[in-house]
This record gives sequence, structure tokens and C-alpha cells, in this order.
Amino acid sequence: MACVQCHRRSGMGTVEGVVVVPPITGPVLFAPGQPPAGHTPRRAAGMALQDHSFRTRPAYDAPRLARALREGMGAGDVPLDPLMPRYTLSERELAALQAWLESLGTGPVPGVGSTTLHLATVITPDADARQRDAMRDVLQRCIAGRSPPPGRGRRPWVLEEWALSGPPQGWRNQLEARMRRQPAFALVSGIGRDWTPVHEFCEAEGVPCLFPNTDLPGPDPRASVYLWPGMVLEGAVLARHLMEQERLPTRIIQVFDPSDMGREGAAALRGALVSQPVTVFDRTFRGPLDEAAWRSLLPPVDASDVLVLWLGDADLERLLRSHKAPPTAAGVFVSGTLAGLERAPDARKVPPPWRAGLRVIYPFDAPEARLSRMVFNLGSWMSTQGLSLARDTERTQGNTHAACEITARALYTLGERYSRDYLLELVEDSYAGATASAFPRFTLGPGQRYGSKGAYLMRIEKDGSLAVDGDWIVP
Repeated sequence: MACVQCHRRSGMGTVEGVVVVPPITGPVLFAPGQPPAGHTPRRAAGMALQDHSFRTRPAYDAPRLARALREGMGAGDVPLDPLMPRYTLSERELAALQAWLESLGTGPVPGVGSTTLHLATVITPDADARQRDAMRDVLQRCIAGRSPPPGRGRRPWVLEEWALSGPPQGWRNQLEARMRRQPAFALVSGIGRDWTPVHEFCEAEGVPCLFPNTDLPGPDPRASVYLWPGMVLEGAVLARHLMEQERLPTRIIQVFDPSDMGREGAAALRGALVSQPVTVFDRTFRGPLDEAAWRSLLPPVDASDVLVLWLGDADLERLLRSHKAPPTAAGVFVSGTLAGLERAPDARKVPPPWRAGLRVIYPFDAPEARLSRMVFNLGSWMSTQGLSLARDTERTQGNTHAACEITARALYTLGERYSRDYLLELVEDSYAGATASAFPRFTLGPGQRYGSKGAYLMRIEKDGSLAVDGDWIVP
């Protein structure tokens, strides 16, 4: 039973049901217990208050720490909770552990100034200009509105914009230079198509990178927390759907541009089906193709083959014009993130012969339901800020506000106990602030790094709108 499982990586503890796991950082553990700052318990005549023993105990020292770890007896001679393990430790091991605990939670923290807390947001040069501006407008106003006012015992927040330039190979150096010039405690929101270089920077530096607007997150996040897993989720969801059918197709043909992010969805689908009795064929292309090229791109297709199109809206439109009817009756699946079929009149461009068997892999809430929820949860705030929801940017606006709100709640709980690890742990508990996100289900928990974890399959109705076809699928 490792200490980190309950006391967390930060050492700041947690709450599990009615069990309170206290902080064990050096400044707390080796000082007398203290009640929560600014908290006055309710009292009534004839009743005595019994507080948690860790708030009323004397300071720990070497003998008291040894007795607590070996025998389960706290510094105030109160038995520790039965969930606290007892350890067999030598004197040398105890001394090493005490030295480490004394250092935990001490020392300067990057981005924490004497009077201000520095945050940053990253914008990559491949971000769409309209989505970039929508993100910037919401984030700047939200951070300014949620920042503590000066003189209230907390540091006001200062938000910097780190706009990157040039090819991705140079982004890491630019980020490191920015961090040297003015360290940031955390990166909040941000926007970019290919986020991998930013992700690698965040993981290497250990700086929290919270909910950027990207469909291509980096792998295996620890310091980064994302809105959703990106394109790999679409591939995993489709694989789950196909494996749950009565009969798995024997052939799947997927079309994608290897230079675009659809390659990640294609790779995820292929990897999820590697142990299944199905053959996955990749048909790749680069750059825009004319209708004749699209007609020659697809191999001969059987009626039982499944066709998966990882295509942007322009490429999808050209392919649909080159084939008046689907080449297979077994099903056609389209990436909802790439195709953007929710934007009228894009879905109406899909010819009627294609619509019956075509399904859109859609990792967001249904368009009308999502917009209604955003109007309810975000519209009033947007109006007070002189902003308005727009159909082509509302996903970015809602997700950015969710990123700001979750971060703000965590920072307020953090108080003056500045720790990047503690911030990440509080973010895992503050996800309720995501009421305006683009996703119907958004949850986090200890160690979780993706807020939304599933997708719908959508069909195209006669009027060109998208409608949910089945349950929310979590692979």
C-alpha cells in the first residue's frame, strides 16, 4: 500500500466517503494541527465540538512519526484510522522518509510570484483563425472575471498568451524560452490542431496543461488533462460498435490522408481489431483529388464490406460526387470531427442514396441538445461579456469556458498551497464546472486525464439534420 494512493502525489490528501486523508507535506506534518483557514465551526449550547484529530494534534517529530507508521498511533495519542496501514521500517528507512516529507511542499513553485499567479494559454499556428479568436475572447474574459481581487489574501491571476510560430519542430524551443522568461503555474485551454509538441513540453516540464481545444492530444498524459482523447476515440468507438454486431464484417476499407489527423482514427480502428477475424485495408491519398481520382481510389468493394471515411468536408464532398451511390450495403462510417456534417448545409450535401447506410461517428452531444444546453448555461454570461454564441464556434466557446471554470474552481480550493500536483488533483474533483462543454457526459477521477470518453453514431435525417442512432458508446 503506497502512501501516494491515499495522500496523493502532492501529499495534500483527499476525501473518500467519510474518510478524510490529511495532508502530510512538511509544513503541515511537522507543525501543530490547524483548523481550516477562515472556517468557524457551528456551535450550540450544551454541545462539545470534536474536530478531526489531525487538526488538534501537536507537531510530529521523529519519534512520533515512527510510532504513527509502526503502531498506528497519532501525534496526539489518538489511534489513526484503520485504513492507515502499519509499516515495518528500519531507523534508516524512517530517517529517509522523514527527510523526504520535510521537503515535500517546500521551495519555490514556478509561476507563483510575490503578488500574482501567472497562467498561460498556447495558440499554435495551425489553429483555425475563427476558432482561435473565439477561444481567446472567452478565456480572457473568464480568467479576468474569476481572478481573485488584489488585497484579499490571494494572488490575482495574470494570463499570458503564448502564440507559437513556424513549423512544429520549433515549438518546443519557443515554449521553453517563454517558460524561462516568465514561468507559468499552469497552461489553461489554448488551441491547436497538432498538439503533440505542446504535450511533450508539458509532460517534460511537469506543468499542468488543462483542457486545450485540440482533436490530436499527445499520448499517455500525466501532467496534461484533455477534454477528450481525440481522433483515437472515434476509431475505438467504431471498433466497439462493429464487434457488438451479430456478424463482424470480413473486410473494412478505410480512406484517409496520412498527413492529416484522420490517420490517428484509422490506426486506432486497426489496432482495436487486430485480434479479430477481419481484414482492414488502408486506401491513402495526399492533397485534394478530383472526381476522377476519387473514382479510381477505391478498390472493388463487395456488398458486405464496411467503408470508413476519415475525410474532411471538402474531400468527403468530392468523393460523394464521384460515387452517386455507396459502393457497399454493409455500412459507411464517417468521422464527425473531420467531416463537420452538423453544419448546415453540409449534411444536405450527402446524396439521398448514401444516407440510409451512412453513420457519423460523433463524439459530442447532439447539435440541438448541445446548443440548447449552452444557451442555458453560457448564454447569459456571454451576453454580459459582449459576446454571442455562433453555430460554427460554439463548441470551442463552450469547451473554453469549461476549461476556465474547472481551473478556477481548483485554484480557489488550492488557496495559497501552491503545488502543480495538487492543482491536478483538484482538477480531477472540479469537473462539475464543465456544464457548457460540448460533451453530454464529462467526468474525471483520480488519475483520469480525459473528461469525455465516448461517442454517438448519428444518422442523417431527410431534412439533412443529424439524429442520434443508438446509445452513447464507451469503448
